[in-house]
Amino acid sequence: MPHRLRFQALAFIGSFLAFCLELAAAKLLLPRLGGSAFVWTGAMMFFQGLLLLAYLYGRRAPFHPRAHSAVLLLPFFFLPLILPPALPSSGPFLELLWSLLRSVGVPFFVLSTTVVVAQSRLMRSRCAERTDGYFLYAASNAGAACALLAYPFVIEPLLAASAQGWLWRGLYAAYAVLFFSCAPNGREAPTEPAAAGRAPTARERALWLLLSAAPCAALLAATNLLSLDFAAVPLLWTAPLATYLLTFVLNFKREPWYPERLNRAMLPMFAVWAALCLIPLGLAVWFAQDSTPAQILGRALDLGKFAYILFALFALSMVFHKSLAAGRPSSERAMAEYYSWIAAGGLFGSVLVGLAVPLLGRHVGAVALDWAAVGALAFAAILARDWEQIRPYRKTAAGLAALALAATAAISAAGSRSGTVYSLRNFYGIYSVRDQDGVRSLFHGNTEHGLQFLDPARQSEPLSYYGFHSPLGEASDALGAGWRSVGVVGLGAGSIAAYGRRGMAMDFYELDPDVVDMSKRWFTYLRLSAASIRIVVGDGRLSLERAEGASYDALILDAFSSGSIPIHLLTKDAFAVYLRRLKPDGVILLHVSNRYLDLRPVLAATALDLGLSAAAKRQLSAGLVEEGRAPSVWAAVSRDAAAIGKLVEKKGWRALDAKGSRATAWTDRHASLLPALSF
Repeated sequence: MPHRLRFQALAFIGSFLAFCLELAAAKLLLPRLGGSAFVWTGAMMFFQGLLLLAYLYGRRAPFHPRAHSAVLLLPFFFLPLILPPALPSSGPFLELLWSLLRSVGVPFFVLSTTVVVAQSRLMRSRCAERTDGYFLYAASNAGAACALLAYPFVIEPLLAASAQGWLWRGLYAAYAVLFFSCAPNGREAPTEPAAAGRAPTARERALWLLLSAAPCAALLAATNLLSLDFAAVPLLWTAPLATYLLTFVLNFKREPWYPERLNRAMLPMFAVWAALCLIPLGLAVWFAQDSTPAQILGRALDLGKFAYILFALFALSMVFHKSLAAGRPSSERAMAEYYSWIAAGGLFGSVLVGLAVPLLGRHVGAVALDWAAVGALAFAAILARDWEQIRPYRKTAAGLAALALAATAAISAAGSRSGTVYSLRNFYGIYSVRDQDGVRSLFHGNTEHGLQFLDPARQSEPLSYYGFHSPLGEASDALGAGWRSVGVVGLGAGSIAAYGRRGMAMDFYELDPDVVDMSKRWFTYLRLSAASIRIVVGDGRLSLERAEGASYDALILDAFSSGSIPIHLLTKDAFAVYLRRLKPDGVILLHVSNRYLDLRPVLAATALDLGLSAAAKRQLSAGLVEEGRAPSVWAAVSRDAAAIGKLVEKKGWRALDAKGSRATAWTDRHASLLPALSF
């Protein structure tokens, strides 16, 4: 293999492995942290910090080849990927950082040194293909982008966790062999880089920092928005990150792709792209079975927004990464520092959107704050880049900045004018309580999780997905006469407590303490219920595992992260836990409503594997609020075939049959959303 191609392959494989590891670790952490959309945001901050440390280390590693060779062997001691025991009494964010550090910190750190070490070696090699080596940065980002495509579409659907571990080990062994093949020979002993070329100025360093911070902040803002609107899964994490990395590849390749006219055409392209996305997407979902026009329009708008956000991220990243590539230094000594400032900028943008904004805007339940931070960074980067041209118009620029701040404040305050009485942002998402048309509602992101009449005389009536005319109400009417003990995973507004009767005990398992506070402060379902109510704070599955002696007539799963039920609550391993806490004739009721996922085939396969009976009911027509109707999908699973038969015969539920379906049961070791996608 030609000398230059060996270095390109090394950079490509190193990043491919690092990002596969990144996605696998974040997915593994989702169950421990309740499927929160902010698991990926926290993981991004962690990996950006490690990347900075790796670049700082990589500036010295080429001059100590033997020591670095020993470092290359360390990742073998951290495989297969296993999470360490949870930290006692730690918050979710500290738990996330600790778990990532113990499980993938060392392998990711070692792989992240690849570009800096390889480029330094290439720069000092005595081959005819000697070059500045920046094309290795493009190859590295290309490897990362390929990992982001391969993991959710190939590796995750086809390989169990153990097989993924063996694949990773094999590829890492190939990476190590390739690394040693790129080592300098005896005639090319490593030496200190020449001090040729001027040192970067303070302005250049600040510019590198800001030009890299703004796109990274936009990446996290886009990921937060998509995860909150859709689901916190690797399939959605990869789209924004792949878009972001693609702009690095296009700008740092040997012949950068950036037509001069593209910059001027970005804005009209932005509008045209959005319009073109809505038309075919709307037509595609128009023919979806069992869909109302409102649902079809909602899907088209959501998918159009998805494409619109990705294009906005692409446009912003292309503009700033073009400037970043144009300002790269030529001296070897400055190159290593250049990479360090890029990593520092990425870390700064990540911390700003992932940590500072949520903390400072805890009681402002608006994702617009993320984009306000992105705008501030972008504005600062443009000022630093074009100050000489902007200086004559600095008063105008200051006025525009003030106008942008006022607009952000107006957007943040708009919630109060539209009926929002309370909002909150924490590790698990963005919540808001809204009053409108005589009804109070609880939202997580843009997904409603409970309604209640403001009229005290009607506050005991469950509404929305939980109304007496809903599938849940039908199940309670057909099977609930003998229920004395009921477990509920997911509290929300506490609507299910309305089904409590005198002499009944109801245990609610809720992950987020803030949800418990909101359900008690802003809603009265828990207080008005005739049942004896107990609330257990913690992940529902883990809490049920620890609930020795608990035996329920019914177990209701109503836990959601954003608009989707967390995957770890639907695996065969999870159902084994539920069955241990269920009486022999008990029933498991699952709320599996989702606009883009049809989970019924997965549940049918699970029931078949475990020897259970299952049925489901999809309520499509949304009736009046007073009727307590809302489009929803509920499923019932039980050892008792007669109980499921009652729902089928008396309430029109449809028995779930896995025969002829390509869906397979999910397990803790293997679960892919691709087979469940439904439009």
